[in-house]
Amino acid sequence: MISSKSFVLNHFRVAGALVISISIALVFAAKAEEATESSVSAVSADAAKARLQQGNRRCVEGRSAHKHDLARWRERFLVKQQPFATVLGCSDSRVPPEFVFDQGFGQLFVIRVAGNIVDPAVIASIQYSIEHLENKLIIVLGHQNCGAVTAALASPNQTKNEPKELRNLLDRIRPAITTVDRRSEHEHRVAIAVEANARASAKQLREVPSIAAAIRTKHVKVVAAIDNVATGTVTFLE
Repeated sequence: MISSKSFVLNHFRVAGALVISISIALVFAAKAEEATESSVSAVSADAAKARLQQGNRRCVEGRSAHKHDLARWRERFLVKQQPFATVLGCSDSRVPPEFVFDQGFGQLFVIRVAGNIVDPAVIASIQYSIEHLENKLIIVLGHQNCGAVTAALASPNQTKNEPKELRNLLDRIRPAITTVDRRSEHEHRVAIAVEANARASAKQLREVPSIAAAIRTKHVKVVAAIDNVATGTVTFLE
């Protein structure tokens, strides 16, 4: 007959072994997750682009791979983020990159400003994503019927009553769209201007010395793309 003392000791031995087993499992799980996250940061520009194109197809087809489980994502990325690509997009509420490319929390480093313009804060953010997040793909994402680009097509005299800061933003867009034929049909005119603006922003970024160096030495790519709001399809321009 087993004494009560022996039973208690055996119980504690079993419990202790179980705790050790769970601890070991958690350590291996943590290491596996670290390995997964490390591989995310090392995603090449071409692989990142392919992943985003696949995600965009899911978006267009209405079959998201992400349930956006807030609690799970908060827990996973509480301490560290490791997105695999950077997107400079417009502030327009219709074109959130995470949904456009069907990506979950923590998978994209997103900078959003009206007209997807390039200014010092945008440049600094992208420098951070390259140097500290090891992102290889930088996308400038313009979109159909962009309000900022449409406003920039108007003459400075027509927008003179807008706030100073807004006028300054429009002035950052205007150099890229000077060759757009103002006599063409409105929708076509805006589409041409949107594309020209996205290409110009990408070019501006590629000409920043530190980003140009990353393109040469770290295989970073800076590309422009356009989101067709009507269909959800993203077209890469380069």
